[in-house]
Amino acid sequence: MPRKTSDRVVKILNTLYTREIGVVGIYMDQHIRTADLYPKLSKKLEESAVEEMKHAEKLAERVDYLGKTMQYEKHPVPKPSALDIATFLRQNIEHENDAVELYNDGIKICLEEGDNGTRLLLEKILADEERHLNDSETLLELVEKFGDQYVVNHLI
Repeated sequence: MPRKTSDRVVKILNTLYTREIGVVGIYMDQHIRTADLYPKLSKKLEESAVEEMKHAEKLAERVDYLGKTMQYEKHPVPKPSALDIATFLRQNIEHENDAVELYNDGIKICLEEGDNGTRLLLEKILADEERHLNDSETLLELVEKFGDQYVVNHLI
């Protein structure tokens, strides 16, 4: 049975879903490309991809619960680049910053539309995205500060 909801809430859910699906692909691409040389980093990237996939699933479930249909859009795809950890991390920071902004926008829309169930879901995922952002920023700082020594001791 369709639930009362606004088109704005459904639109942001679809936008967030599309973003999550794209980031799953990006993290999986990085996971596979780093597996042989940097197994510890590869494992972290795989875990991030799985968590982003779970976010996408929760968003799709919410759209279904609201009695609406997913509207698929073009999502971000991995950028071809050399196997460079700092480049990967900078890309990930960019994606996570975008996610934090989108989730905050979504929460604002939910507040305006009086959809507290969706707001609570977005707040939970926002906390995960902020953690991903912090983790990527910290890792980039360590790689830039300590270079190959850090990579060898902590990511292989």
